[in-house]
This record gives sequence, C-alpha cells and structure tokens, in this order.
Amino acid sequence: MPPRQARQRQVPVVRTDGFHLPVFRRRAALYVDGFNLYHAIDELKRPYLKWLDLKALARVIAPRSEVVRKVTWCTAFRPASRGKLVRHQLYLAALETQGVVCRTGHFVVHADGCNACGHMWQVATEKQGDVNLALSVLDDAHENRFDVCYLMTTDGDHAATARWLKQRFPQKKLVSVAPPGRGHNRHVLTWADAQVSLTPEHLEQALLPEMLNSREGVIQRPASYLPPDVPRVKRHLTLVSSQS
Repeated sequence: MPPRQARQRQVPVVRTDGFHLPVFRRRAALYVDGFNLYHAIDELKRPYLKWLDLKALARVIAPRSEVVRKVTWCTAFRPASRGKLVRHQLYLAALETQGVVCRTGHFVVHADGCNACGHMWQVATEKQGDVNLALSVLDDAHENRFDVCYLMTTDGDHAATARWLKQRFPQKKLVSVAPPGRGHNRHVLTWADAQVSLTPEHLEQALLPEMLNSREGVIQRPASYLPPDVPRVKRHLTLVSSQS
C-alpha cells in the first residue's frame, strides 16, 4: 500500500463539548499496549504519570463527534520485583474501577549466555500481551462494537493487526496513537487512517484520583506516584489524518 498524504488540525485536550445525541456519534474504542506505554512514561522520569486514567485519556483523544464505548489495556505481570508487582496489580484494580477491560499475560524466564566466554544469565520474555491486544481488536471489530479504533502501540508486530482490521472491515477507521516521546511505527501507519501523538501534558489531564472505591475496598494511589503541586496548562492535541 502506498504512503498516505497527511493533513493536520488542532483539537483541544480538555473540551466543553456541549450536547450531542449519542445516536449521531461514532463509537470509539481505545486499545493500549501496556508495556509500550509504560516504558514511554518511565523514560519521561515523571512517575506520577503512571497513575493514568486510560478511560479519561480516551476521551482526550476522541473528538466530540465520537463517544468512547470501550478501553482495553493489555499487560503482563512480572514477579521479579515485589514492589513493582504490587504497584502493577494496584494499577490494574484502579483501571477496573473506571470500566477499563484489562487483559493480562505472563513472563517466561529462560537461560541465555555467551558462547565465547561462557557467561550465563536469565532472560524474561513477555507472553500473550501482543496476542491479547490483537484478539481484543479483532473480536470487537467482528462483533461491531466500534466504528473508530484507536491503537496505542509503536510495536511493528501490530501491523498485522492493523492490516487485518482494514482489509476485513475497511469502513472502520483506524487511528495510530503514539505515547509521549515515541514515534509512530511506519508499518502500522501504512494501514492507519489517522495518527495522534501524545505529549506528557496530555497525560497530565487524565490522571486517576488519589483514592478510588472498589468491591474489595479503597484503592490508594502509591506514594511514589504523588504528582507535583504545579498548575496544569491545557494543551492541544494534533490529529493527523491520512487520505489515500
């Protein structure tokens, strides 16, 4: 497929949308590659951004002509660090209170080494994350649960997901979403109808509250995710639309 020509327009991160009849709004769904987003945020050295409300972020991304019907987050638990595992599980529970669908995989640890010097080490490999994300997109498309698919990943493996979606359901719109500081994957863009590049300021507009109520009790934000006491500035989101 030849490269698409892109045009840009500005839409506000925080909107006062007014009233729109749901019947006239397209249904949007956001699918998040959890580790792809996590590592992008980790590189920003702003830990408080990890306490991110993905449902609120989806509303930031989607224009007022769309209604967010579903958000799916795919991740895997790595038990190597007890502290990280506890925060990871806590975050999953927090997302579920907001109605986010959480799909979890696991890690497989295996030995690797250097043939020259004989040094050995352990390697942990994530399993099921990419498959869970792809199956979530394809199942929801098949069941007609969305009109617009926002795919947040820079992993080229999901070019296959994008290709299947556009070939099987060409009428559904596919939007590539890049986490802050990350570029879009060019193979995914080959099939995308538009692209959105997030900044740290966009994430700051979609943080989870300090405390949330769940069926198991109150969920408290980890102390390490305490945001700085600084005024928040409203930003604008750039949407790049591709036309064949």
